[in-house]
Amino acid sequence: MTQSRIFVHGLRAHADDMWSSALLIASKPEVEFTEIIRDANRISEAGENDFVLDCGMKFDGIRFFDHHQLEHTEKVDCTLTLIARTFAPWVLTDERFGALAERVRIQDNFGLAAAEKKFGKSTGWIEQEYIFVGLFEKEPLKIAGLLAECFRKRLQEVKESEAAFKWIENNSFIEVLDNGIKVLVFKTSPFKEGFAQTPFNSACSKYVSEKKVEVSYGWNCDGSDARTLFRTPYARAGIDFMKSNPAESVFCHHSGFLLIFNPYDTCEYRKLVFQAAG
Repeated sequence: MTQSRIFVHGLRAHADDMWSSALLIASKPEVEFTEIIRDANRISEAGENDFVLDCGMKFDGIRFFDHHQLEHTEKVDCTLTLIARTFAPWVLTDERFGALAERVRIQDNFGLAAAEKKFGKSTGWIEQEYIFVGLFEKEPLKIAGLLAECFRKRLQEVKESEAAFKWIENNSFIEVLDNGIKVLVFKTSPFKEGFAQTPFNSACSKYVSEKKVEVSYGWNCDGSDARTLFRTPYARAGIDFMKSNPAESVFCHHSGFLLIFNPYDTCEYRKLVFQAAG
């Protein structure tokens, strides 16, 4: 395994050099990162396997990732987005980390006020990041490693979600009931086939969004033969599964968006959706 070091600027740490170090570590599982050196004056020590981030006035897309010299680009990048474009483009459009990358870019180039203007003020978030950045100044490799695990975990979720989305396309169908409600019906249980609930739910939400499905009908996530009816954000007003009366109910949320039951036949879900819609 290749050993590498990361060089970043010294003095006060910024969110940009912290997050970009973390994403670089997460994107290079074949590399053992042994040290993060917070001293721009030591860039000359960087070897052919080392990386220089957020300092050095050079960007080559290989080892050097600084954005400060790229004024002609009207500050469309920070070091985090340069790392993402090169090694992890999924981050830029990710539901969880895409907004983070954009916020860091705006904050690093135009200041905190500009970031707050676009994303709003979040005292809790600013305080948490302030703490992490402060710890990064003292223990840069440890903190970057912890944040790298967040990226790795999210990337695994993204991959699982993509696989689940393909599974949904091949193992479900959309039925339009007589009252016009669109129901996404799963033919088999995804959870018995090994899909984890979080990435599968993410894939299901994306599929529902693309197809404007109002209700989904599938298996309970505990792996049993119990089934679920779920009202999606695209459901018309008034669909309330508290109004439904299954032959064998397991659970119904008091807000009426989720119903878990053991079906007595393959058609019961149609009746329950009609009842829910009044």
